[in-house]
Amino acid sequence: MSGAKLLASAREDIRLEKSFYRRVSPDLAFRFQIAVQKAIHAAAEQPLAMQVLEFGIRRWPLEGFPHGVLYRIEQDFILVLSVFHPSQDPEKWRSKART
Repeated sequence: MSGAKLLASAREDIRLEKSFYRRVSPDLAFRFQIAVQKAIHAAAEQPLAMQVLEFGIRRWPLEGFPHGVLYRIEQDFILVLSVFHPSQDPEKWRSKART
C-alpha cells in the first residue's frame, strides 16, 4: 500500500474536530491531530486489519479519542472518507461510502 488519500470532507472533519478540541485545550487539539495521523498511517500500513462495516468501509479507532478513521481500500492506497465521532449520524459517512 502506498499511502492514504483524504477526501476534502475528511479534511474538514479533522479541521472541525481540532477546532472543537482547541477550544477545550490547545494540547488536546495537538494530541487529536497526532492520533489522526497515527491512525491513518496504521490503516495505510495494515488496511485489512479492521473488519468491514458496510459498503467496503473499515474503521480504524483513534487512540485516546472516541473517533474513528473511516476508509476504503483502493488499488494502491486507502481512501479516507471521514473522521467520525460515534455520536454523529452514521448517514454522514454512509452517503460518502455509496459514491
